[in-house]
Formats: sequence, C-alpha cells, structure tokens
Amino acid sequence: MQSAPGLHRVKLYKLNETGGWDDKGTGLVSVGPMEFANHQSNSVGLVVIGEESQKMLMVHRILHEDIYNRQDETIITWTDPDIGTDVALSFQEGQGCNAIWQHIVRVQQDADPKHPDHRRRVIDEFDGPVGHLDGDYLHHDVGEMAGAGHIELPAAELSNLEELAKILAHVPPMQRERVAQLLMSPGYLRKVLDMFRQCEDLEDTASLHHMFRLMRSMIMLNDTQLLDELLKEEHVMDVIGCLEYDPDLQAQQQHRNFLQTAVVFKEVVPIKSQEVLQKIHQTYRIQYLKDVILPRSLDDATYATLSSLMLFNNVDVVLGLYQDANFLPELFRTLKDRKPGDADWDDLVAFLQEFCSLAKHLQLQQRQNLWAKMTQLGMFEVITRIMQSSSAPVKLRATDILLSALAHDPQPLRSFLATQPRNELLESLVSEFVSSEESGLPEQIAELLKLLVDPETMEGSLDKNDFMDVFYNQFMEKLIAPVSGEPYEPSVSSKGKAAAAPTAAPAAGGSKSSSSSSSRNIPAST
Repeated sequence: MQSAPGLHRVKLYKLNETGGWDDKGTGLVSVGPMEFANHQSNSVGLVVIGEESQKMLMVHRILHEDIYNRQDETIITWTDPDIGTDVALSFQEGQGCNAIWQHIVRVQQDADPKHPDHRRRVIDEFDGPVGHLDGDYLHHDVGEMAGAGHIELPAAELSNLEELAKILAHVPPMQRERVAQLLMSPGYLRKVLDMFRQCEDLEDTASLHHMFRLMRSMIMLNDTQLLDELLKEEHVMDVIGCLEYDPDLQAQQQHRNFLQTAVVFKEVVPIKSQEVLQKIHQTYRIQYLKDVILPRSLDDATYATLSSLMLFNNVDVVLGLYQDANFLPELFRTLKDRKPGDADWDDLVAFLQEFCSLAKHLQLQQRQNLWAKMTQLGMFEVITRIMQSSSAPVKLRATDILLSALAHDPQPLRSFLATQPRNELLESLVSEFVSSEESGLPEQIAELLKLLVDPETMEGSLDKNDFMDVFYNQFMEKLIAPVSGEPYEPSVSSKGKAAAAPTAAPAAGGSKSSSSSSSRNIPAST
C-alpha cells in the first residue's frame, strides 16, 4: 500500500505485563503540531490512525526527555510516561522510520537551552547515516510546523475520486478542521454529491465503493459544521445514498427506500413551523445514521458529536413547540376530547411522554415556564384519566410523565394530589401499585411514591401537612395490606367517599370509628 506524503505505514505494539508485545493494530503514523492544556502550542506529536477502522490508535507528544530508542532500520521504541509502558512502532519501510526519527531528533535539538535536562540526545542503535530526506517538516523549526504540510484537495471530478477518497481517509487529526473547511468551500460539497449521482447512473460499482469510503471519512472528520451541512435537507439523501455502497457488504443497502417509504411521521397535533419539522426529521436521520448505518465505523468522539447534535435539535424542537401559542392548548384539548381506546390515543400519550422527557434539557427558567403552562392546561387531570381507564403500557407512559414532573419540582404534583376531589389520581396510583401484575408498572409507581413522601424535598406547609395527612390517613393501610396479610377494608370515611352520593361525608368525618376499625388504622406519625 502506498501512503500519502507525510504518512508512513506502521504496526503499533505495547508491552504487556508478562513482558510480551501486544499488537495494537496497523495504521499510518504522521507528525504535526499539537495543542495541550498544560503545554505550549508548538508541541509536536506522533499520531497513528487505524488503516481500516480510521480510529485513532495512538496520540503521543514528542518529549524532550531521553526516552526514544531506534533499533535496526525499521523500529522505534520508547517508554511512555503517560501510560506507564513501553511502546514500539514497526515501520513497513526504512525510509518512513528514518523520516519520523528525524522529527524526533529535531524536537530534541530544539529543546529550550536554558533547561539542560531537556537537551539529552536520543539513543540511535542504528549506525547508518540519517541522510537528507524529503518530508513535510524536515526543513522547518518546531515553531514553523503549524503552517507546513497542509493537505490540499483535488477538484471534485470523477477522475480524482479515488485520490480524494484516499486523502480524506488519512487526514491527520491536527488538520481535520482545515480539511472540513475546504470541503465546505462554495459549491465543493455539491459537486462531490453530484459525482455520486453520476456514479449511480453509470452503475459504476468500484466508484460507488470509493464514494462510500469518501463519505464515511467526511463524517469521521468529526467537524460539527461539516456534519450539519451534510445533514441538511438538500444533501442528506445523497449522503445516505453514498453509505449504501459499503464494499464490505455483499449487496447494496436500502437506507433511502426505508427512510422515504417505510418510515411514517405522525403528527398527533399539526405542527405549523417548517423549521421545527425539519429539526424533527433531521434528528431521526442522525439517529438512524449512528445506530444503523455506521455503528461499526464511528469512534467515540464522532458518536458523541452526533448525539450532541440530536440533543441540540431536541431542545430546539421543544422550545419551538412551546413558543407556538396554539400548539400546547391544542394538544391538551385533543387529549381531553379523546377517549382511551381511540385510534390516536396511544400516540397522543406517547408524544406527551417524550415531550416531557425532552423538557429536562431546557434552561431552568424555560423549564419552569413550560411545566407551569402544562399544569395550567390540565396535565394532571389528563394523567388521572389515563390511570383510570387506559391499557397497562399507556399507564406506564403516564407514570413516566409524573416522574418527569417530580424531577423538575415535586410541589405542584403534591398540591394536586392533596386537593383533587376524591383524590382520584392518588387512589389510582396506589391501586395499581397493590394490584397490578404488569411488569414495570408497580416498580415505577413505587419510585413515584418514594419521591412524593421524601421529606428532603418538602418545603411548604401544604407539602408537610395536607399531602402527608391525605397519604397516611387514607392510603397507607391499603399500601401495607399485602404485607400485613389482613384484607383491606375501607374505613367509614373511605366508604363515604367511594359512594357517588353528593352527601358523602368528608375524609375527616370518619375520624371517630369503632375500636375494631381504629385498630387497623395507622397513625400519621408512624
């Protein structure tokens, strides 16, 4: 394999605990300026990029200390203080070893003369002459290296496709930002994607395989602006089309067909903002890209960048819907008008669950305003209906919404539970906890109840007195009935409240009962 200028093919080895050398992979090593938080910006480093995986195998700042050793014509070893073990680079060609060795020698020679401890020379066990070699940095001081060896991209033409794919596959980390900027030069990216269309029209399989490698390398540059450009509506389908022609797979994948025909976008409430709709579609495509198309290729850094783009998009979507004066009122009006079992009922609840989950990423003031608005529009009344008459999976979504509300601020939910007529929501939660056999639902309600009675989150008298009185006096006996082994029998006040008669006694009306019934009541102080 012929390497690009300034790149040299090596095998990377690290010494293991038993004294043997572990093969860490084959890749291309390059030298260039690096920046570290605790070092000067003119530091120079060695970087090894995996030949096939395109993942970073090693990053090492060339030190001034006497740690480097050259053996024979093709091996450089050193003890790396950062990882506490020996490292070896075995070069395919002696010329490559010689070039990297000259870089190391130059860095050591250019050490600060005011610090003699940093001027010790490297050990060269190979007695042959170093000689004068062509290289990106051989004729420059360390301070001049930042401007040396810049990669230039050829014109975006079919005749240059293979060369362009090779260049992008071996971009040193310190030059990724510059290469990304070159790709975003006016009209360049569009020409690259037009090349893909030409290759597909010609059914040129070899060129389509180059397009796959080229596009994968673009994504692996891990540049936020470039990724955002690739994922725009006018580009994204061509980008995904390039990634259908993976040479490691026997047949072309059908990602575009799946995204354009099989995926159905449901609007439970009409979304009028085109910007919000585009963000929703882009977010789904990013997730599809990282989880389905390129899960084997993405390194941790690129995966994290794509996840961050999804998070930012979700925040924009939530804010966009909240700022639409009609959207939330229409959502809750629809939830109140529909009945459990209606065709779109499950989708409406699922949307509300996801919306509340994403709200946690908003800034504090925005989050407070959003939850206050949803509470005002009757969110807890809607949850009460769900818990009373929906299927178990929908009830599970409802409890997840309540957990999101508690994570933001427990006080509004406690206030609602304490003051709701007949305490219907709390009654439904306790009943499901005691009697439900659906997997996950009792466990989630248990977490809810634990958070509701947590004294550390209680501030006002309403939390400490009213809610706790309702919880202990009316529902504690029912909660412990399965543990105590005694069947639960509602107290006089509970029976009165359970009856539909408008003259039913209030909860406090049955506080004086017979001795047999009072023996079953648990005091609030217990």
